[in-house]
Amino acid sequence: MKKFLLMFICSLLLMGNLSAGNFTYQVDLTSRYIFRGMDILFNNKPAIQPSVTYNFGNSGFSFNAFASFCLTDRSIFKYTDEIDLTLTYIFKTPEKYSLLVGFQNYGFFFAKDFTFKNNTTQEIFAEAGLPKVLFSPKLGIYWDINLGDGFYFQLSGIHAVKINEKINLEFTARLGYNAGQWIPKEADGGLNDLTLGAALPFKLDNVTISPFFRCAVVFLEDINKDNEFWGGISIIF
Repeated sequence: MKKFLLMFICSLLLMGNLSAGNFTYQVDLTSRYIFRGMDILFNNKPAIQPSVTYNFGNSGFSFNAFASFCLTDRSIFKYTDEIDLTLTYIFKTPEKYSLLVGFQNYGFFFAKDFTFKNNTTQEIFAEAGLPKVLFSPKLGIYWDINLGDGFYFQLSGIHAVKINEKINLEFTARLGYNAGQWIPKEADGGLNDLTLGAALPFKLDNVTISPFFRCAVVFLEDINKDNEFWGGISIIF
């Protein structure tokens, strides 16, 4: 773990030399790690999840590095720590539309007997949205081409209620449909999960602090036999 953690930190420092103004940093503390209805750290373990995004000027490209580290029972869960790398391209469109495509590598580099074939997976995705419409609806298509081996479709929306100049109350909703991703080949796909969330972001100088709460109703037992409730806090700077 120490080797890959050092590599992750060094990569962030090297990227930081490019142009500090093009960077966004974020650290999440979450009571559990839920991804598309799945409890990634089984038995509801908390995690710390740092990430950094670099925007390549007006090119439309951005690069994100995300990591997740379990905070308890390290002797067991240290093997599930994760580092994901994502390259995204945002198309230049009229303001009432948004369109992006990307490629993501999910990496479980700390797994025992790690191999790229068995402990990383890759995903191609596209997202199209209507940012000027009420709830800013967005449709995402995600195709895992390795371990997940299938498609996941997501319809999402967000609505913010302004409380004052520095504080908004944000509501989010995501409805997922599973077409074979992370489920047995013989299993039927279908509605995967409905995830609802609320957050209260507020600004302190150049830092945004956002407490959040989310719940997920999971429809596919092959993904998760339980519904999930969790909360945490995001710090963005």
